[in-house]
Amino acid sequence: MKRQRRVENLSHLVESLVADSADVFLLFVDLCGSTQYKQTIITQGHPDLIWIFRQLIFLQRAADLVKKYEGIIVKTIGDELFAYFEATTNPADVLKCAIDILQGFKNLKSYRGNAKIEAKASIDFGPTYNGSIVNSVPYDPIGKAVDRCARLNSIAKNNEIVFSGDFKSVTQSKIPYAHKQSTKVLKGIGKTIYFTIVAK
Repeated sequence: MKRQRRVENLSHLVESLVADSADVFLLFVDLCGSTQYKQTIITQGHPDLIWIFRQLIFLQRAADLVKKYEGIIVKTIGDELFAYFEATTNPADVLKCAIDILQGFKNLKSYRGNAKIEAKASIDFGPTYNGSIVNSVPYDPIGKAVDRCARLNSIAKNNEIVFSGDFKSVTQSKIPYAHKQSTKVLKGIGKTIYFTIVAK
């Protein structure tokens, strides 16, 4: 009987997970060079608040732009922001949001030289499931598309936006920016075609 109850509970869990799923656009935005900057501040004996404030400025401005484009912020992970956009969102708006974030710190007079704020981003699209375990986050996307988007973010460089072939397919190949196609084997994902835009 105990085994039967376990099977019934598992079946209920699977049904619940499948019912709470959605195709969404995914966005990871990451502050570049933050570890090195933090180390410099610590080595020079400056207060931690200096690097913390810089990081918070980045996250707050990025979050404001995501909200402007009607994206939903899931969480911040250190100096990284993770957000998603409903499937009804215009893909061009998701891309424009990422570009605005990367270009949004160029004129900050307080942050120049090694304190300059630069970012990178990755975008994807695909089926996701709700992995939320806290009430404050109604939908926390999990699934292959999320993993792929995170891996793509790890290979992006300063001022670059990297996006998957699935995202490009949704845009019907209408990307109004110069972009380069590449292929890479991503850990846990496999051979992946991706595209890169430099947001100058």
